[in-house]
Amino acid sequence: MLAIALMVFVLRQTSNDTRWAGIEKYIKIAFWGANVGLAMMVALSLFPSGILQIWDVMQNGYWHARSFDYIHSDRSHIIEWMRLPGDLVFIVFGAVPLVIASIKAYIGMRASGKAVQFIT
Repeated sequence: MLAIALMVFVLRQTSNDTRWAGIEKYIKIAFWGANVGLAMMVALSLFPSGILQIWDVMQNGYWHARSFDYIHSDRSHIIEWMRLPGDLVFIVFGAVPLVIASIKAYIGMRASGKAVQFIT
């Protein structure tokens, strides 16, 4: 989130007000997409797998909850696959809009002549 915030800060500084209006909608979508995707990952996969692992620790001991038998059990694989919807939301509505916003800002920066010229 800190890297995204820094990227948005730089995008805003390099864009004028008219171009920012077109970029800002992608930033808003990316913000909500990243947060909803992370919340889905926690709610659908990480929290349930943690509860199951704590239950296994109480029943069989810590050694069993960290063993190959527990990690490669059927119920562990189902919960790992439950992370997929959150990953998809994070990628489609979080990462892709950020890439689009970056490309739009770069194109706008090149068109306005604000691009940094590297001295060779």
